[in-house]
Amino acid sequence: MKNQAISFYAGVFLLSGLVMALQILQSRIFSVTSWYHLSFLVISMAMFGLTMGALKIYRSPEEEQRKHYGLIARKHAMAFGFYILIGLIAQLFIPLISSNAFETFATLPIAALATGIAYYHAGIAITISLTRAPFPVGKTYGIDLLGAGLGCIGALFLMETIDTPSAILFLSGIAFISALLFPVSDTDKPDVTLGKSTINLKKTALGFCITTFSIGALNIAAPTPFLYPLWIKNKIVTMSNIDYEEWNSISRVTVMNEVKEKKPYLWGPSPKLPIDITVTGKFLIIDGDAGTPITKFDGDFSKHKYLEYDVTNVAYNLPNIKKSVIIGVGGGRDLLSAKYFGVEEVTALDVNPVQIKLLKDHPEYREYANLYNQPGVKIINEEARSWFRQNTEKLDLVQMSLIDTWAATGAGAFALSENGLYTVEAWTIFMNDLNEHGAFTVSRWSANVMDDTGRTLSVAMATLFNQDIDNVREHIVMINSAAIATLIISKSPFTEEQLAALQKTAAEKEYKIIIMPGYPTKEGILQDLIVAKNLDELNAISDKQFFDVSPSTDMRPFFFNQARLTRPLDIIKMVLMPKQAGHEVSQGQVKATFNLYIIIIFSIIMVGFVIIAPLLKTVEDKSSTFIKAGTLYFMLIGLGFMFMEISLLQAFGVFLGHPIYGLSVVLFSLIIAAGVGSLVSEKLPLNTLPRQIVWCLATCGYGILLSFVLRDVFYSYAEVDLITRVLVSIGLIAPAGILMGFGFPTGLSLTERFDTRATAWFWGINGAAGVLGSSMAIALNIAWGIDKTLMVASLCYALLIISFVTLAKCKPTS
Repeated sequence: MKNQAISFYAGVFLLSGLVMALQILQSRIFSVTSWYHLSFLVISMAMFGLTMGALKIYRSPEEEQRKHYGLIARKHAMAFGFYILIGLIAQLFIPLISSNAFETFATLPIAALATGIAYYHAGIAITISLTRAPFPVGKTYGIDLLGAGLGCIGALFLMETIDTPSAILFLSGIAFISALLFPVSDTDKPDVTLGKSTINLKKTALGFCITTFSIGALNIAAPTPFLYPLWIKNKIVTMSNIDYEEWNSISRVTVMNEVKEKKPYLWGPSPKLPIDITVTGKFLIIDGDAGTPITKFDGDFSKHKYLEYDVTNVAYNLPNIKKSVIIGVGGGRDLLSAKYFGVEEVTALDVNPVQIKLLKDHPEYREYANLYNQPGVKIINEEARSWFRQNTEKLDLVQMSLIDTWAATGAGAFALSENGLYTVEAWTIFMNDLNEHGAFTVSRWSANVMDDTGRTLSVAMATLFNQDIDNVREHIVMINSAAIATLIISKSPFTEEQLAALQKTAAEKEYKIIIMPGYPTKEGILQDLIVAKNLDELNAISDKQFFDVSPSTDMRPFFFNQARLTRPLDIIKMVLMPKQAGHEVSQGQVKATFNLYIIIIFSIIMVGFVIIAPLLKTVEDKSSTFIKAGTLYFMLIGLGFMFMEISLLQAFGVFLGHPIYGLSVVLFSLIIAAGVGSLVSEKLPLNTLPRQIVWCLATCGYGILLSFVLRDVFYSYAEVDLITRVLVSIGLIAPAGILMGFGFPTGLSLTERFDTRATAWFWGINGAAGVLGSSMAIALNIAWGIDKTLMVASLCYALLIISFVTLAKCKPTS
């Protein structure tokens, strides 16, 4: 029995870890093949599948399950491993997005099936292990959560070590190993009959395990991988077009084949660009879409005169620019520009080590770009906000050009990866390091309707207002060419010399001056915003606009999501309108919001028909008061936990520098801490009404405390390294997890004292609330802010007092 227990616990540990690791790895592939919002959808799909698996156990004969728990767990752990493979194939080879917003209804079920079926089988195996196996439930649950927590760390390790498709293959192989660890009794028949064939489970599991590990190893070792995303954001991209590929936890970086002697790619080209200039280079692509050129540079700057004709570089015409910092090195275009304009010391920052490695350490690309060899150049792998907080030198210029991808906005995606660079707090940090007449320049896409530049201006003005600057118009210049507007913010009022230099450049290159001291501003939204005298006026003006152009902050960092969720009819009307050239930014904003509506509606339909409707019969003859109180309880803890989780994911994604870090650290911290809370609830049960009320208020109080202190904590610890920020994050998240960990076991213990037959219903309600809560939380975060959603999550726990008081009056069934 002792050996059986060890084997059983090892199976549970591995299986739980695989479930969490799979969510993170699948979200990484979704970020390449589709858009970042589908990465968050993985959490909903996992919750849905796990809930369905649990309900399958609760609705099946218990006696038979207890007798054959090991065999059932083994079969479904094997099915989990098999459907991991099916999900991987679907993610790599089936297009999951569409250019038509309404066709998203067709793509979402594909995404759900690609991810959800594996979790369904994992849910069966885990639930039967927790509820039907002859081992202590508390110990099994603790091992389950320990495995899940370490699975988050394991996912990060795999993503930093090998490519993600190979990593998922290895997860599949480990799933088959976990299946073999579940013990089967002598009376079990470890064979499955399919038609006239008999399949031995043990041999099959070993065969799949060896096969998946072998294929994964071959894919890693192959000079050109044969497992890679074929459909990327609705287009086919084959490895024959790719010169270099590397995955990590942040991105998939590919470098396309060289293009020789072509017209240079400029973001905002001047109409005066000479037509006879050509350049040789390659394009670096991040997550299948965000592109940046790597220019072949032989050290002769005279061959790159075209850099003078890009409006993103207009700030380099300011006098006395000797020391600059570039945020987002990409393929090195901005770094090349800085050296072309004669900047003596240039520091280029990027959070992605792959891009740093290409320009700094890779033998071929280091010589190809030839930037790291230039005098005065530093290329540093660090998150920008952290580097600036540690920097002690004053700067003449800070440049941030088009960090994030235009196509994500145009396609209607939630651009979540670089939101932390476009907040008032971030810009305050950057501007604090400028010298007296230093400037911060930001280039963004603009259109006939200047909505993107509207929010850019709004963040700039709010940053200046927060520094007690009243005459903000004297500190702001915005210059436009083609589809790009470059904003220049000066720490001090622009001098006559600086303005003369910018006016001369604009005249020579035929750029359009949109905002400048002494110039009238005629653009609609910008004209409205620039007259604001303080932050209150700025927000009041923003409130009157169709698009939300209010300044983005760390607690509401959604710079790229400007269509208002509170205007659904207007959103639908705009989606139905024909596409208009020059309005791609605004149309993309609307489509992103419409896609969120679709995700929420899809979630409601899914839980309504698949979870709630089949379970209604299980509570038809139960006490109305008991069912209402129990339903309210499990709905509130499902919503409250998910609101808290998604809010913390998005908040700590900003603090840690990338959504994948937020996903891994928050899931790890919450799961481990919730497990601790669940185990503590056995030793310190909430079995009296006073204890229950104290717990409700404590959980609510801590959630509200987080909503108030996160902003200050993020600012205070912005300068420390990533490991320290991770430890700070865990310290903040763990108490919330411990407190929330009391919720589910307490509710289950309380309701089962009254009527065990309602357990399946309550379990289903909790799962349904979790599925709906993830998409609803994103909507609330965008509309109101992360701090407000944390308050809503806290309120959910406070409202549990109603359920506790009501259940205290119910009488147990005989």
